Amino acid sequence: MKARTLILFVLLLAPGAWRLLRTPKIANAAEEQAVVVTIKLNSGDMDSAEERRRITALEDQLADAIKRSSTGEFDGDEYGGGVCTVYMYGPSAERLFAAVLPVLKKFRAPKGSYVVKRYGKPGARQDRIVLSDE
Repeated sequence: MKARTLILFVLLLAPGAWRLLRTPKIANAAEEQAVVVTIKLNSGDMDSAEERRRITALEDQLADAIKRSSTGEFDGDEYGGGVCTVYMYGPSAERLFAAVLPVLKKFRAPKGSYVVKRYGKPGARQDRIVLSDE
């Protein structure tokens, strides 16, 4: 009786164990790649109510684009020093950037705004892309 129960138990768990073994492992945050957007604030060191509203709407659109494309996660923002910095992470900076680029283009970022694609943990190779030449 014990042998039958054990065999039944193993057979019931096998499909789930197989899926778990085949699922790619998610890189931990230190190994993930990043897309970091730096938005120049026109109102000085901190943002105006209008800038905050525009950036909040942008962040909602970025998070939605990332979710729809399954390319990573939207992490949040940080204000200070005359800029707002927006953080996004995923296994591929290129795929993540491709997912959010249409949203960033529609945003019409102020002059001095840019994106950094980081290909690994902090200190890894990175590319900088200017968002606005206006």
